[in-house]
Amino acid sequence: MALAQNGRAFVKSVLSGDTVILRGKPSGGPPPEKVISLSNLSAPRLGSAKDPEKEEPFAYESREYLRQLLIGKEVIYKVEYTTATNQRDFGVLHIQTPVASETVVNRIVAREGWAKARAVDGKRVSTDEQDELVELEAEAQAMKKGIWQDQTKEQVTRYDVKDDARAFLETYKGQPIPAVLEQVRDGTTYRVSLALPDGVRQYLTLMLSGLKAPTYRKGVSNTQDIIEEYSEEAKFFVETRLLQRDVKVVLEGLSSNDNFVGSIQFPAGNIAEVLLSEGLAKVVDWNITLVTGGPQKYRAAEQKAKDRKLRIWKNYAGKAKIGGPEPEFDGIVTRVLSGDTLLVESLATGKERRIQLASIRAPKGPEKKDLTAKDASVKEYSYDLDAREFLRARCIGKHVHVTIDYVKPAEGQFEERECATVSQGQKNLAEVLLSRGLADIIRHRRDDDNRSSHYDLLLLALERAQTAQKGIHSTKEAPLHRISDASANVAKAKQFFPFLQRSGTVTGVVDFVSSGSRFRIHVPSQNCTLTLVLGGIRAPKAGRPGEKSEPFGPEALAFVSRLAMQRDVEFSVEAQDKVGGFIGSLFVTVNNERKNIAVMLLEEGLASVHDYSASTSPHSHAMYEAEKRAKTTHKGIWRSWTPESDVPVEEQRVDDTKPTDSKSVVVSQIDGGGSLFLQILGSDIERLEGLMSKLSVHHKSAAPGPYSPRNGEFCCGQFTADDQWYRARVKKVNADKTYQVIYIDYGNSETLPASRVRPLDAAFNNTVLAPQAVEAKLAFIKLPELDEDYGDEAFETLRDATEGRTLHAKIFGKVPGTVTAQALNVVLYDNATAVESINERIVREGFAVVQKVYMKRLATKTTDKAAQWTAQRQVKQNKTVLERLVDGQEDAKNSRTNMWRYGDFQEDDE
Repeated sequence: MALAQNGRAFVKSVLSGDTVILRGKPSGGPPPEKVISLSNLSAPRLGSAKDPEKEEPFAYESREYLRQLLIGKEVIYKVEYTTATNQRDFGVLHIQTPVASETVVNRIVAREGWAKARAVDGKRVSTDEQDELVELEAEAQAMKKGIWQDQTKEQVTRYDVKDDARAFLETYKGQPIPAVLEQVRDGTTYRVSLALPDGVRQYLTLMLSGLKAPTYRKGVSNTQDIIEEYSEEAKFFVETRLLQRDVKVVLEGLSSNDNFVGSIQFPAGNIAEVLLSEGLAKVVDWNITLVTGGPQKYRAAEQKAKDRKLRIWKNYAGKAKIGGPEPEFDGIVTRVLSGDTLLVESLATGKERRIQLASIRAPKGPEKKDLTAKDASVKEYSYDLDAREFLRARCIGKHVHVTIDYVKPAEGQFEERECATVSQGQKNLAEVLLSRGLADIIRHRRDDDNRSSHYDLLLLALERAQTAQKGIHSTKEAPLHRISDASANVAKAKQFFPFLQRSGTVTGVVDFVSSGSRFRIHVPSQNCTLTLVLGGIRAPKAGRPGEKSEPFGPEALAFVSRLAMQRDVEFSVEAQDKVGGFIGSLFVTVNNERKNIAVMLLEEGLASVHDYSASTSPHSHAMYEAEKRAKTTHKGIWRSWTPESDVPVEEQRVDDTKPTDSKSVVVSQIDGGGSLFLQILGSDIERLEGLMSKLSVHHKSAAPGPYSPRNGEFCCGQFTADDQWYRARVKKVNADKTYQVIYIDYGNSETLPASRVRPLDAAFNNTVLAPQAVEAKLAFIKLPELDEDYGDEAFETLRDATEGRTLHAKIFGKVPGTVTAQALNVVLYDNATAVESINERIVREGFAVVQKVYMKRLATKTTDKAAQWTAQRQVKQNKTVLERLVDGQEDAKNSRTNMWRYGDFQEDDE
């Protein structure tokens, strides 16, 4: 249906300086259109992609003038004549708003000089209208308007990107470029002309990023027409709003066939959002990440159309209710099965649920090789291990929030799987994995709503990782982790045993818990896994599926699984079993406190002490005490226990070297050779905090004056590390007028210039509060000095064992000090009930020796064979402090630990 020969219509587009396309009002379909040229006028001809050289001077400027005058406006038109050769309509247009008192467009164009009046052939008499156009042309020519200007503006027109499209994109990416939308091919594909710097006019095809309208393809030569439902409506929707309007184009990317992808900026709003909200387009995943400002608004607009079931969403049914009675819940991660699958225990129900991270896929491991029998105990991993380990370290035992996004039905050998967004605080675990290159994204079908509720953010994270070439996107060869099974057989275990025994405490990760006392541990430092059996205890066994469990076997397994499964742990190896397992102790950190799992099992009544193996364990005393507490409280396996059912245990002997006192202390300073400073906890420490606050205020207002303290004088020193003032004492006055001082409340020393030393006011001197740092030495043992072999290692071991912790100190008299006349002779313990002392631990680790004077004293008490035999049979918890130290030294010597690695270095001193 075509427009009538006269009437009212809207200007759809302007083809040139003298020709426009008019459209009527739509009625049940696309509106009628008519191409009409301004009668009696001729504007310069525009070039084309096929014939760019045919463009005449001022053709573009002429078209631009008419476009800006008419586009989108309603006009009154009248066709005056139609050519017989090509059926071209010529007529007159009238606008509603006059331009310089003129409403006839033909006259306005002639007057402004953007078209020439057509000459009248000699056969016809000119009309009044033609004569008037000739006069207007003459006026414009005289005033050098429009095409009659003296010089043409230099205009370069490019109809394609001759250079590399990607290079062009990199030049202009993200910049709002002034443009005119020249053609609407379908609702989201346009032809635009960009106004580039230096007068360059660049034509290119632009696809809107992040969405796709129904396909409209009609009249393309050698190509079948495709007109999808709602495609004509989408095309018309954009044409009425943006066709030939001034817009700004933001280039954001390239499609697979090098078409440009970007956004259109228009003062009236974002056409992409409107198309989506009207149900005339769908969000597409492949380029949604390119959208400037993010994809959230696009998804929200699309959801509005879905909810209203508009147009292309008329059959939208929405997602079915998912996740059962608890589609969203808070929980604790109990196990990481792979780089994309977790076990999460709901806090509300206590039920453990298998959760797969929605819309991502963990990396695959390396291809399995046919291993020889020799290598059968070696397994190979790549990014699959990195992804699982990252998840484990980040969230095992931690609180997470789970939102079920969809349920993947059972298929073949795979069970039904709940797929969810799992958040830890503000972090989406799937997004974090993707951004580190430790996962890939699942590409869902366009109409598949079974996807992550944060799918766009996942796409953005993937793009960042790909750009940065992280993880699986790296151009480097994938890492290969070869992990050996140290417990594959007895021979293999023997290879690892000497190292593990000498190492003392080894860090690892519990991969699996077989029973209350049997663990599979991954040791990253050695690229191996091993089986560790807890020494000194027997835990009831939990039966395998179909097998009967021993009483409290499942409870013991659940208890240690909750404590240790996939946790960072420390363990020590003391012996081997007959099948390749290692026997030892396992430690886990609970509420920032290092705890022995065997002792914890005993305390809960979920294990019993195995006397034979406990007698060789350094933790035997703690084990027996824990078992005793469980018995008296009738926990677990001791629920029916009575005192009569036990054989009385021999009372612990009193230590031959009796402590004179015991205190709760904090180590404030460690020097070499086992010298240190303690702060004895009590009311004076609390007073010290108040005193220091007042001292700080005092020195903010005190006026410094000349001051030259003498050796041994109490003063105030400004500590270099924090510029705060502390009580101090001068140890030495140097020749360069600097002062070596010791801070009397903490024990640390440093050399200060005179500007950082001030007198100690009477309100803060040592008579008001005694110095709180007490010099001490580790009793019975000798550590190497810092400049001696193993001096640094001994210092670090002592610092690790004492720093930042409240300890229990048993005081065994006094010894000559280095700073004060006498220092306390102390044995330090982790707490008041501990049996193994820190002194003993350092000796066992081969960083200290028992002083010879005490070795000789002990030797005189065990000169006969009977006494030696009795001492060997004596259980550890009944031995004196000195006896335990000697035992520890013998163990270190026999295992050639650290200082003893080359044998008994003390033999030469005998």
